[in-house]
Amino acid sequence: MSIQEIAGGAGFAMALRAGEAARLVNTFGSQVVDTWALAAGDTSEYLSVEHTRRMLGNLFPRRGDAFYSNRRNKMLSLEEDSFPGRHDMLFAACDKWLYKHYGCPPGHANCRDNFQAALFAAGHDAPFMPNPVNLWMNIPVRDSQHVAIEPPVSRPGDHVVLRALMDIILVFSACPMDVTPINGEDRTPKAVHLERLPAA
Repeated sequence: MSIQEIAGGAGFAMALRAGEAARLVNTFGSQVVDTWALAAGDTSEYLSVEHTRRMLGNLFPRRGDAFYSNRRNKMLSLEEDSFPGRHDMLFAACDKWLYKHYGCPPGHANCRDNFQAALFAAGHDAPFMPNPVNLWMNIPVRDSQHVAIEPPVSRPGDHVVLRALMDIILVFSACPMDVTPINGEDRTPKAVHLERLPAA
C-alpha cells in the first residue's frame, strides 16, 4: 500500500489481517486522530477503551500495550510510539451534538460521522460507534479526578505503529475539532499520513 493521506477533518478505514500493521504519522505534529478497531468477521466485537483500561490497569496506553475488545480479546498492539506524551482513552468522539453545544451551525464535520462514513465506504457497518482511542490528544488528569483539554504536545513526524492481533477493520478520523485548541492553538485540523506494513 502506498502512503495514504487522511485530510484534516476526514476519516478513513482499512482492513488489516492478523500480523499486519498500520504506521500512522502525525505529519504536522498537532493533529488528534480518533481511532477504532472492529473484528472483521463480526463488527459487534470492537476495541473497547473501557475494557482496555481494566485489563491494563492504566488510564492511558503505553508502547507495547495491547488494546482489548469488549470480549476481552487482544485486538491491536501499540508496537511503536515516538510520542513523548499520553494518548487519551477517556473522551468520547466529537459529534453533531457537541458542536451544537459549542454554538456551531448544523452540518459541522465530526468524528462520529467520519467513523460511520469511512466504515461504510470500506464495505462494512456497525450497530453503534464505540468510544475511540484518541491518539495524540492531550487530556491531563489533575488532582486524581479533574480532566483538562489542552493543546497537543506531539511533534511533527511523531508516529505510532498499530499491529493487528486478529483480522480487523481499523478506522481513523483526523479530528475536525476547530473550536478548542485540541488540534493546536490555530484550531486548524491538518492531514496525517498512513502506511500499511506487512506481517512481522
